Amino acid sequence: MTILVPWLIPIVEEFNKNSLHHAHLISGPKGVGKNLLTSHFAKLILCQSDQHKLCEVCYSCKLKEDINHPDLHKLEILPDKKLIGISQIMTLRANLYESSFLGKNKVAIIPNLEKISLDGLNAILKILEEPPKDTYFLLTTDFLNQIPLTIQSRCFDLKVDSPSKNTALDWLNNFPIKDAISALDLTNQRPFLAKELLEKNILNTRKEFIEEISLIIKEGGNLMSTSEKWVEAEDSLTLKLEWMSRLLCDSIKFNSDLNIPVLTEDTDNITKYLASNTKINNLHNLLFETNKMWNLFSKDTNLRRDYQLNALFVEWERDLGISKKI
Repeated sequence: MTILVPWLIPIVEEFNKNSLHHAHLISGPKGVGKNLLTSHFAKLILCQSDQHKLCEVCYSCKLKEDINHPDLHKLEILPDKKLIGISQIMTLRANLYESSFLGKNKVAIIPNLEKISLDGLNAILKILEEPPKDTYFLLTTDFLNQIPLTIQSRCFDLKVDSPSKNTALDWLNNFPIKDAISALDLTNQRPFLAKELLEKNILNTRKEFIEEISLIIKEGGNLMSTSEKWVEAEDSLTLKLEWMSRLLCDSIKFNSDLNIPVLTEDTDNITKYLASNTKINNLHNLLFETNKMWNLFSKDTNLRRDYQLNALFVEWERDLGISKKI
């Protein structure tokens, strides 16, 4: 049984099986529970009762894993691929136009729409325009602005936001409160990402990040070796880029007023240093370039990450006036 987190319960309570739109587009930042919500919606749609909650007794409800349900179809990126391919979508289309195995509803889950090519999105659009009978689509994305309006217009839009800090802390009550607060602050209040930080002890990675970025900013550091090290630690690379963006955002804020209260406690000394020693236009330029790199890596680009990251460090070196030591 899917165990819902507290902040998703109000969304589920508004769910009505009798007036379902044939396609839901569930959007929101990574780490707020979109996949969990999608899985629960799929169970509700496939449940063979007429109730607005899981009956727990029908064949669908008794299945322990979603993947075992014959009328549930989910697109996933293949192990050797970076994106969902057009061939996968055509296979999905063929399956959806067949009769339901249980004679009831069918559900298609298509996660991470932003990781589908334009041709693939067009193929999905054609299915949405002429959906098979008793078939419901659950689409998710971390980046709603990257999804074509033609697809958005054919879906019921459902946004999932981060919960309040107190709600998130209650959910993370198995961890020390100080660590949980730090993890939430570092992930912009996204609970599932915060939990991952805590479980993988990435708070130590944060300390290493601060040491490395401080060395780069104040002394030049070894840009090439730092770039190679970050690329090797693939699991934390996009997170470090987020942290770099946040450094720049805080620096821009401090540039306008150095008397602003604490922004990010463990990096305020760095950001105040940048604010005092860097032109505001350079900070804005670096923020643009860093966000562009984060967006590129978030999409699992085929470009060489070491080259791209080193190029970004060179941008930092230039705009921050760092003396090169590589």
